[in-house]
Amino acid sequence: MMKLSLMKRFYDTVEDRRSPVLDEISRRWFETSETQMYRASANFVARVVSEGSTYFLRFNHDTERSIGHIEAELRYIHRLIDRGINANVPVHSLSGNLVESVDTGLGVFHSVMFEEVPGVHIESDDLDTNGFKLWGTALARVHETGEGQEISCVPSWYNHLDSIRSIAQDNPVLLSEVEKIEQILGGYDQTGNYGLIPFDFEMDNIKWVDELPGFMDFDDFCYHWYAADIAFALRDLHGDKMSDFDPVDPHFISFIKGYREIKEITDGELERIPVFIRFHNLYMYSRIQRASEGEVEETDWVINLHSKLRSKNESYLRDMKENPL
Repeated sequence: MMKLSLMKRFYDTVEDRRSPVLDEISRRWFETSETQMYRASANFVARVVSEGSTYFLRFNHDTERSIGHIEAELRYIHRLIDRGINANVPVHSLSGNLVESVDTGLGVFHSVMFEEVPGVHIESDDLDTNGFKLWGTALARVHETGEGQEISCVPSWYNHLDSIRSIAQDNPVLLSEVEKIEQILGGYDQTGNYGLIPFDFEMDNIKWVDELPGFMDFDDFCYHWYAADIAFALRDLHGDKMSDFDPVDPHFISFIKGYREIKEITDGELERIPVFIRFHNLYMYSRIQRASEGEVEETDWVINLHSKLRSKNESYLRDMKENPL
């Protein structure tokens, strides 16, 4: 989640989903195009249509994401594509670059363009057990493809922990959980089922053509345990609550069955999932707190979004108090 103050500044330039900032950035790729705002959360994303083809422009303010991180992500995506994974293909700009840094009236935005991934989105609530199995198989293929890949400028779980710790100093509940998480994760082996993970392998980031998946949104990729990625992907099953994780849920069992068709993971590793759920909640709490920092003009949509974010963080804190590690 980006800072709400930045989001507000950008949306002040948007009218009917159009913005001169969008046009300025998209011209780095296409001389003529139809560019409209699509969404904003951790990134700004616009839908771009040029000569009958659809693309997605993603851009981040340089205070939100470094160009080094974006370039590392593109190396990761190219590795996946080279190994046969159907992922969102980066597009070279008119100058031959994959990343363009555009100085606008709102500051510098690091920008990338991707081809549209074909297919349809399916909500996890609409999946049967076979659908969960296919989902598990898809994640295992991504994990397998990233094995042994060393990429610089990629954060790890420990970097995330530093971000959490910086927010937790004035909150005894958070600080206690951070200290426990650090001790627990520090005792886990970082060989075997540990490596690059997409971190956000929810169904929202997958499109399907029949039973064939295509993937997008690798911007949060990092080094972590593969069991953590399973926990993050399936968070709708446990409602972001460590105590609600059910290892005998038929959907979870089907997901793991599909995963194990490609890659082995032990029952002992899966028993760590509640810990990884708590880690994810702590990390998301820290990102929401950071996004809410600073003064923002209180327009209706900002007030509503701020209220939703505050409610989410209150639910995280409540779960930590009621179910400490």
